[in-house]
Amino acid sequence: MRNDDYEAFRPYLQPEMRLEMGIPLVGGGVFRDWAIISESAEDKLLVQISRDVLPTNVRIDLGFILDVSITIKDEVYTCSGIVVEKFGARILRIQLFGVFNLRERRQYFRLDINLKIKYALVTDESWSEVESDWELRKNLEHIKFQGLDEVALAEARARYGKPREREWREMLRSEVNLGGGGIGIRLPEPVSPDQLICLVVHLPLNPPREIQAVAQVLMVKPPEQRGRRMIYEAGMQFVCMNDKDRELIFQHISISQLEYLRETADRRDLTFAERSELSKAEKRRRLLIRILWSGLFLVLTSYLVRYFIYYEQEHPSNEIQRTYEKAIRQYRHLD
Repeated sequence: MRNDDYEAFRPYLQPEMRLEMGIPLVGGGVFRDWAIISESAEDKLLVQISRDVLPTNVRIDLGFILDVSITIKDEVYTCSGIVVEKFGARILRIQLFGVFNLRERRQYFRLDINLKIKYALVTDESWSEVESDWELRKNLEHIKFQGLDEVALAEARARYGKPREREWREMLRSEVNLGGGGIGIRLPEPVSPDQLICLVVHLPLNPPREIQAVAQVLMVKPPEQRGRRMIYEAGMQFVCMNDKDRELIFQHISISQLEYLRETADRRDLTFAERSELSKAEKRRRLLIRILWSGLFLVLTSYLVRYFIYYEQEHPSNEIQRTYEKAIRQYRHLD
């Protein structure tokens, strides 16, 4: 049987109880609504949304990541959840992941993930120049997916022109903390708060996509020594990002989280199966040992019985017995 990771909060996740769901909005912010729990087992909840129709700018579908909040003694605790089943417009099955913490009102949901990243530090440019260059890079990326042939694509690129030359640095597989509102990156060079950084985030979707963005550094942690180099971890907020590209980030976060949950469930099932199989193997081993010992006991018993029968019938007389038998024969001879 699996351990209940949410046992401490189970009294507040019972059927007929109410919880709050936070649904991320593409343009920013979180829409919150109440839901009633219908079923609660392990890390899955079956809930029914309170309202019949959601606002037009609010959408819930399979793979969407939500936050699930419960109230305990006037404190609100929040855990992340992902929609794994949908029954009509109002009934959802949500799988929890992570742990319940005091509510952190972040604008977007985040996930630690490994991605290919390109970045370039912005120097000596006005805000309008940075924004115009981002618009150009974004448009050049989007026209790749408009179904244009090579000629039309070349004409569109010529019409847009070339983006600004920058000193791009590429990190082939960087561990980042990614969300729709910002990103945390470990950089190989120092940066400072408020600094602007141009970013290209490679998402391994089908087809692969490159998200063009501009981020502003909000905070920088003290540098860490990694081998022979220093690492500078910076938290950034996206200040230039297209809403469609933000949707792609949400999509990738949802896909990655679903894969992680499936792998976790498979590992749990495998561990349980291994324990069961090990238990069966141990029982077979112990049974085999008992059978072997029983067989050995029977063989030894049979051998000893045959030995004592033979000894009783054929054993040679000892010295006392021979003297006694000789005296008996002499006595009988005198008679």
